[in-house]
Amino acid sequence: MAEKSVFISKAEYPFFEEVHVNIDWFGGFALSQKRKCQIGLHQNFLAAYPKEKVLEISSSSLMSLGSKLSAMNLNKRTRKGITTVESAFQSSRIYSDGTKTVGPFPDYLFLPGRECKKLVKEVSEGMHSYKYEFDGMTFYAPAHHISQFYDFLYLNALLEPENKAVREQLLQEGFTAFTDLATKSLNCQARSAAIFVGLVKAGLIDEVRDYASYLKLFRTQGNGKATGAEAYDHVQLLYKDKVRLFLPVVPCRFRKADVENYYAEKCGALTNRKEADNYLDYRCG
Repeated sequence: MAEKSVFISKAEYPFFEEVHVNIDWFGGFALSQKRKCQIGLHQNFLAAYPKEKVLEISSSSLMSLGSKLSAMNLNKRTRKGITTVESAFQSSRIYSDGTKTVGPFPDYLFLPGRECKKLVKEVSEGMHSYKYEFDGMTFYAPAHHISQFYDFLYLNALLEPENKAVREQLLQEGFTAFTDLATKSLNCQARSAAIFVGLVKAGLIDEVRDYASYLKLFRTQGNGKATGAEAYDHVQLLYKDKVRLFLPVVPCRFRKADVENYYAEKCGALTNRKEADNYLDYRCG
């Protein structure tokens, strides 16, 4: 059994809601196992939230759009050229252990996302990431919005011309809830996607283009502090390294046998290889 997050878009601050769902876990590194976990998560979530439309955002997604929206694949403009959201984020990190500081890592900016992440992790082992520097801007990690910088990169990337087709597909297909089974960190592409859709619903998406208006939108001062008590409205804060949820955890009703049957029926055309067309929408129409 495992407990995983689903992020639902909301048209009001903080523009998403996090729901935890219990699922039967399929162990192993095979793509099929990851996708079975995804099916269990989505089906259990939909049993409790039948009006939502859910998408896994990762290279293991059952849908090609989920892979396109991965931070490893999504292009991001910088003053020095185009990279990916993941590389822009990792290379901007600043770490400290209380006595020394490392970062940012501009030499890593144009490395592939996974390589950039690996290198930054190695050099910062045992240290705490507390600040980011990107294109002349400094971001902090405020308690009421710890993923603020990551979200800024992701939201703006989706607004850039290079990602127009992906952005339009995301909005046209009407997804309202997002998952990322692989992510355990506080910075999560599924949450960012949910915020994007929420801001579009609220008619506020253009506010994220400007640094100052973005901070104002998320009730943050330039020094990373909250603007006031209102910044904590409807915000699920960490408590002993775990999110204190507003809603009860969704129980696991769609069990392993149900997932196996679903996979056999719906996913027979898929393989265990990460091929360019190995998605349900490509193989099964």
